[in-house]
Amino acid sequence: MASDYPTPTFGNAGAASKDTRGWFFGHFMPGEDSPLRTEDVELKWFTHAKGETRSEWAPGNPVRTLNILIRGHFVLLFPDREVVLKEEGDFVLFGPDTPHSFRSEEESLVLTVRWPSIPPQ
Repeated sequence: MASDYPTPTFGNAGAASKDTRGWFFGHFMPGEDSPLRTEDVELKWFTHAKGETRSEWAPGNPVRTLNILIRGHFVLLFPDREVVLKEEGDFVLFGPDTPHSFRSEEESLVLTVRWPSIPPQ
């Protein structure tokens, strides 16, 4: 099976995402031929400051979302529960159209994976 990208692509997720609010892989990346541009999946590498919150509910997206804690203490809020991510590798997976919010109990680095990668409608 031939690869679409015959040479490895490498970089730094933080640097690659500085102009895209942490997102570094998905349909929104510039350059039609960029190996970071795809409609299959989106990746976000983002450090949330201690005390950072989103008080309003983010509208549900028609995608699946996986949040993985790299370091810190991060709480995902859903209408009927809170999910605490406190240990390295803790994760939460939620389905399409799930309203959510968050609060960062301490500085927290979170990797977010969403699929598919589709433009807002």
